[in-house]
Amino acid sequence: MSSVQQLIQNAEPHWRAYIEHDFVLRLADGTLDKRCFQHYLKQDYRYLFHYNRALALALFKAENFAQMEQAHHAIQTILQESKLHVTFCQRWGIAETELLQTPESAACVAYTRYVLDCGINGSLVDLYAAIAPCALGYAEIARHIVERQLSPPGNPYQDWIDTYASDDFQLATAELTDFLDQLCQELTAKQRTKVQTIFNTATRMEVAFWQMGLDLS
Repeated sequence: MSSVQQLIQNAEPHWRAYIEHDFVLRLADGTLDKRCFQHYLKQDYRYLFHYNRALALALFKAENFAQMEQAHHAIQTILQESKLHVTFCQRWGIAETELLQTPESAACVAYTRYVLDCGINGSLVDLYAAIAPCALGYAEIARHIVERQLSPPGNPYQDWIDTYASDDFQLATAELTDFLDQLCQELTAKQRTKVQTIFNTATRMEVAFWQMGLDLS
């Protein structure tokens, strides 16, 4: 079992609550309230901003050029994704000005500042343990929806599902998995315990982010 697989396994029951959250299930079958999805989209835009700030810390904390290249590539990807996110939001009736003016939810503040704190005060592996649940979980969620054929014809959220089930996103997630596995190879038992705690906490934050969408909070 790889280090990342162990992180996921040891994150239970939080991991299951994350990938099988009511928000996800309703999105999969198309019954999610439009207002909930719009609220999620606006907060996700704010999340992406801070996610990229965290990746900038990964660039700073890199110990070699290969690690710098990994962070640089991720930063470029998120910058492009943020532009696509604006276009996607427009299709859901959310103007860019509204995205910029929307206050951050408590769930978004808690999650993003926790990730940044891990990056500022911790090691490179601590930072990647904090950001990994997002990509890993989204990839698993979308893959399961497609493989189990949970999405009905005409699902208004099909574009979201297709984005994270795409070969490009699945490949990027696999590369992140390999990179985090490499970072975990030389960890001591004490360091592994810390990394697991960070991964668990970030997973709990993902659960809270879905709940924020449902609650319109």
